[in-house]
Amino acid sequence: MATVAKMNQDTLSRVRAKQGQPNWLRHFKHDWPSHLLLGFGLFISAVPLLFMLNISLKSQGQYMVDPLGVTTPFQLDNYVVAWRVLRRSLLNTIVLAVIITFLSMALAAIAAYVFARFQFPGRELLYWGILAILFIPGILSFTPRFVLVRDLGLLDTYWVMILPVVAGAQIFQAIILRSFFQSISTEILEAAWMDGAGVVRTFTQIILPLSRPILATLAVMRVIDVWNEWLWPLLTITDATMRPMALQVYYLTSDVGAHVGRQMAGYTLATIPLLILFAFASRQFVEGLTSGALKF
Repeated sequence: MATVAKMNQDTLSRVRAKQGQPNWLRHFKHDWPSHLLLGFGLFISAVPLLFMLNISLKSQGQYMVDPLGVTTPFQLDNYVVAWRVLRRSLLNTIVLAVIITFLSMALAAIAAYVFARFQFPGRELLYWGILAILFIPGILSFTPRFVLVRDLGLLDTYWVMILPVVAGAQIFQAIILRSFFQSISTEILEAAWMDGAGVVRTFTQIILPLSRPILATLAVMRVIDVWNEWLWPLLTITDATMRPMALQVYYLTSDVGAHVGRQMAGYTLATIPLLILFAFASRQFVEGLTSGALKF
């Protein structure tokens, strides 16, 4: 009897000790090889960023003497100079990212809802025709797109960076959303219809709320694409005040000279908004990736 009581007490002590441990420590002990491998991969990915941050705090003389080591005093003036060069392009890119993401997501969601939930003649043929567009390399459409926007008088305007991107982005988004909308239980939609919900109300109050993870995932992907786009603005924008962030970073050397620290400060400033975005949207982003929403 005493032996059983002692065993129960030992078991209770181990359970309490395990409950008192942090979650990350329990997960690490459970599968430490995977955590070590992921930690090593994270370290390898972070090394270039750490070098960029380190160099951004150096003067030109400090960089020439010791390019990779940590040197003092830190040259925070590099960020002041880089901010003066990039602040207008940062505002341009934020406005473009918001407009492009909203318009492309709205049009893609409507198109996907129609393809997923409505029957009409030629639906499958039209859908596969849209899907076939994805197999055309984007670089092949540069010349006709440029001729079109030039003839429409859109060069050196914000519309030249909005309309072509919205038209092209919604294709991929509509295909992904159609697959997700089809996976939504029909019983849920039928219950909404029995309660008197129409097409618009079902779409806005049932479909979209249930699709929040995949919508967030596609929105983050679209913002990243807009943030990194530089070739199309390079061809269509000559006004320096209208340059987006990626294009302004491309011209950063001509704006700050050969000062490597200021260049790296500019690259760091261009990276920070994306890090902030992913920090706030990472939960929805990962949920969208892991929920099977990206499966065709």
